[in-house]
This record gives sequence, structure tokens and C-alpha cells, in this order.
Amino acid sequence: MQLISCHTFYSAKMADSKQVASSIIDDHTEELRSLSVEIWKNPELDFQEHFAHKLLTDFLESKGFSVDRGYCGLETAFRARFGSGHPNVCVVCEYDALPEIGHACGHNLISEAGIAAGLGVKGFLESNESGITGTITVMGTPAEEGGGGKIFMIERGAFDGVDIAIMAHPNPHEIAVPFCLCIQELEVHFTGKAAHAAAFPWEGVNALDAAVLAYTNVSVLRQQMKPNWRVHGIFTNGGVKPNIIPEKASLNYYMRAPTREELDVLREKMIACFHAAAQATGCSVE
Repeated sequence: MQLISCHTFYSAKMADSKQVASSIIDDHTEELRSLSVEIWKNPELDFQEHFAHKLLTDFLESKGFSVDRGYCGLETAFRARFGSGHPNVCVVCEYDALPEIGHACGHNLISEAGIAAGLGVKGFLESNESGITGTITVMGTPAEEGGGGKIFMIERGAFDGVDIAIMAHPNPHEIAVPFCLCIQELEVHFTGKAAHAAAFPWEGVNALDAAVLAYTNVSVLRQQMKPNWRVHGIFTNGGVKPNIIPEKASLNYYMRAPTREELDVLREKMIACFHAAAQATGCSVE
């Protein structure tokens, strides 16, 4: 009589299950690649992902998933499900692009990986070799690049009843548990006083000078930032014409830190930089 440990039996079962799922994914290699390429060729900005939404939902429906289009009141969100009960495993897809440079963050690949995982788990559930039951959910989340699509979906209950939600993101190397940062956006607006830059420059209060000083202040602050803090910003308004002292100037910043508490500390330091620039130039700041 041969004794087999529970651990050995469980490991063998898991290996079989993985093989079933992997085989299903391999069978759909060309279709999955086509989905990725088509999304890459047709980049769409946040909440405008109509092509990707139709492409992915039609594909999932054709593969036997029950699909809810325009999910949670968001026109380009979706939920596709197969199976019943728990555990309910949710795989997240993203498919929006960046302005001007398209899918530089690889959201087309995120969609491909999410759909592939959904197909693999569905195939495993259909095989029923292990007797395991449950639900596989493929969740389409629009507007990751600044629109906050997932936030709206969470607030509207999209993930209620989900036991675990996972997502793959392209990266130069494999990381099972990625390093994540909290993020907050800051829009900074300086207001001065317009004047003719050649005739009466002393009558003006230069908002662009304030913005430049603010940017410089933040750059100097970097020496005292923790290694895992991140700050990146751009000028979004720098005036109207060179011969007019700029009355308005604006900056847009993203701040990142490992925790909300650290993000609050970083935010206060950033705000001090902006107020110092405003005081030095005589501008107001919002």
C-alpha cells in the first residue's frame, strides 16, 4: 500500500488544473494577440474607449461569458461572468491610452492578459476535474490614465461579492507582488497682473515667474524627499504672448508615496513651495 501525503496530492491536483488552464490559453493564442494588436492600433482616451469596449465584450460573449455592457453607469465599463457562487475571482482589464503617445503603458497587453486568464479559469471550471466550483469575472475598467474609472466602479458596487481581484501589468521583469504607491494630483494656479512687457513691465505682477519659482522650489525639495517618494509636474499655462507680463500661470503635479500618511506629509511640503513662490513674486495662488 502506497501512502500519498495530502500536500503531494494537492500539489498534483493544482498542477493538473494549471495545465488545463494553460492549454485553453494556448489554444486561443492568435485570437488573444489579435485583440491586443487591434486595441494598440486604435488608442482611445479615458471614458472614450468605445472600440476596445465593443471588441472585448463581443469576444467574451462569443466565448460563453454573460456580459454586462456599460456597467455601473459607465458607458465603456463592462463585467463578464462565468460560473456561480464562491469563490468569485475577478480579473481586471484596462484599455485606455495616453494622449499623443497611445498605449505606452501597455493597456492593450493588460486586456490581453485579463481575457486570457478569464478563458483559462473558465476552461478549468468547465472541465470540472477537481470538483471545484465558483465564478470567474472579467471586469473592464475604463479611464485608468487619470480618469479614476475604478474609483467610480468601486463606489458604485462593482466589486461587491468579489473575493479576490487581480490584474497583470507589463513590466521589464517579473514581479509577483509589485511595489505600489498612493497618488494625488495637484493643480496649481498663480494669478498676477498683466502689463506691457516693453512699455510698463514694472506695472505687472508676473504669474509665470511664480510658476517657475514653484517648479524650482520643488526641484530643490527633492534632496529631502524619501527614496520612495515621487513628484512629477508640467507647466500647463505660461502666459499669452511674450510682450505681455503673464497674468495667469499654472502647473500640474502628481505626487506619490507608499502610504496616505506619507502622501499628506509630502503634500504639505509641496504646498509650502507654492506659497513661497507666490509670496516672493506678489502673486496669489490656488
